[in-house]
Amino acid sequence: MSDSRRAQTHAHPSKTNAVLVGVIALLITIVSLQIWLLTAGLNTALGGDRSIVWPAFYASLVLFLAGAGLLTVLPGPLRVARRPEAAEPFPNAGLAWQTLAISAVSLALAFAVWFMWSAITLRLRDAGFAITAQQAFWLTATPTLLGSLLRIPYGLIVSRYGSRRSYAAVTAAMLVPVIGTGFVLSDPGTSFGTLLFWAALTGIAGANFATSMGVVTLWFPKQRQGTALGVNGLGNLGVTLAQFTIPAVIGTALFGSLAGGPQALALAGGATRQVWLQNAAFIWAPLIVICTALIWFGTRDYPMAPKTLSSQLGVARDRHTWVLSFLYFLTFGCFVAMGSSLPLIIREVFAHAPGGAPSPLFYAPFAPLVATLTRPLGGWAADRIGAGRITALAIGVMAVGGFGLSGYIRPDGFTGFFVTIMVICAAAGLGNGSVFKIIPVVNRKEAGAVIGIVSCLGALGGFFPPIFLGWCIERFGSPAWAYTSMAVFALAAFAVNWWYYWRRDSPTAC
Repeated sequence: MSDSRRAQTHAHPSKTNAVLVGVIALLITIVSLQIWLLTAGLNTALGGDRSIVWPAFYASLVLFLAGAGLLTVLPGPLRVARRPEAAEPFPNAGLAWQTLAISAVSLALAFAVWFMWSAITLRLRDAGFAITAQQAFWLTATPTLLGSLLRIPYGLIVSRYGSRRSYAAVTAAMLVPVIGTGFVLSDPGTSFGTLLFWAALTGIAGANFATSMGVVTLWFPKQRQGTALGVNGLGNLGVTLAQFTIPAVIGTALFGSLAGGPQALALAGGATRQVWLQNAAFIWAPLIVICTALIWFGTRDYPMAPKTLSSQLGVARDRHTWVLSFLYFLTFGCFVAMGSSLPLIIREVFAHAPGGAPSPLFYAPFAPLVATLTRPLGGWAADRIGAGRITALAIGVMAVGGFGLSGYIRPDGFTGFFVTIMVICAAAGLGNGSVFKIIPVVNRKEAGAVIGIVSCLGALGGFFPPIFLGWCIERFGSPAWAYTSMAVFALAAFAVNWWYYWRRDSPTAC
């Protein structure tokens, strides 16, 4: 028996035993209900009776909230002790906040470029491009792949070449996929292979996340890391920016003859109208130039000795690098998958909704918007309440919501589906902010390198779901299996987070 356990038992022997029995009983009940809910969800996905889902769903939700509430009545010795953090000096506060503001704006632009294909793809077939529904899902998912893999080197270069030079270079590099994509979209005869190439190359914009977060981490002290990284995460608003902006700019000859001629977009009833799909890419080019200039003239290289790339890769031997990657694979992967695939899911699943199909580009942007707005809240709460607790709350809500989605995958269930998606995305945003708070706690010296690996694997969590969602729709006519799989994965992540970052006896509890 550990010293802390012995002290708790001596302090409150009867109370400790009663709470322990209650916790074990609650866990057994929750696991049993989740198995029931999983079975009910799979039965619903296969066309069975939907009514059996809801008793398990609501019972699981009540028990989850009861478990969280139990923390407030635990006896004193059993409560998680807050470990006070030694305040670090903050000598360059003004420059740090200026760097953060420029970084957040530039990151928003990067996310807009990264996710522009999620809005472009909806119009391709109607504009005469010869692609299938499954190929459309590939076009939305492929940018995530390169954007994930490049995050490792993009995170490492900050400590090797300097924060200002690195961030300015990767921002300017986005001009290549933006200009290339614009030219191929001007011709409806462009092959799927060519479209896929430029969609993949657009992924370099997503890798900017690792550079941006690495820059911000350098400038802020430990006690402000969660808040600073959460605010920088507002750059995720670029997803919503792209999905709201692109439908507006493709309807006019914004750049005149310089951008090429229009395409004929097929409308309901056989009518057509002119659109300029190339504007969806060209619109970001002048903004890229502006942000590159802001980074170069408005920030400075953080004063530090350059580190070799090979020395930073030593973080791959740290267990926490992979544990955090596992957690971020769920939280950030959910955000990316919702941002890239939700427009197509709405169009494919709810095309025959009573009263008319909902507009994908009206509803879809709210998912990444909610996740982005709750990300700073997750970082702020992690600073004050504890990153392990906030991460547990976020992942628990995602698990319950993932199981609950199966009850709404039908033409008349859009309202319930959309509300549940919003709740899941809000929880994912909280989790994104709290997970990044953990990184400088477990490895402050090489936080930039850890961010590169964690964000790489986290973004890969946004690559596989759209592909799996497309396959489930094509194979079963419903995405229910994909959402249920996400919920099961969330349960595993909940257990991992509890063991490493929430369990009171863990050396890395935070």
